[in-house]
Amino acid sequence: MTAKRERPVRKMLSFSEQEWASIERRMQLADARSFEQFGRTALLENKIVVRRESPFDHRELGAELNRIGSNINQIARNVNTEQTTTLEEMKATRAMVREIQSVIEKAKEEAGRDE
Repeated sequence: MTAKRERPVRKMLSFSEQEWASIERRMQLADARSFEQFGRTALLENKIVVRRESPFDHRELGAELNRIGSNINQIARNVNTEQTTTLEEMKATRAMVREIQSVIEKAKEEAGRDE
């Protein structure tokens, strides 16, 4: 009968010769007694950087919304100073609001594909 392991979950790794040589150098510098101890310490105590890359660039969305918002603000400023607006300005404002909605919907679709 075998004794119960303190750590029953086992995982196996494979390395290229170059990768293993690099690991051995690091183990020597860390004064590691074994690969098991070195690997456990490296995985549990070191910082892991997680990057989520997305083809969607939120800066483009911000720039587009900023451009549209500036146009709407110009129309609103004109309405407030002139106390009147034209049918063309109202149509242009509605078109810009639809454009904002379209840009946001496209961003949501792209973000959904990344998940």
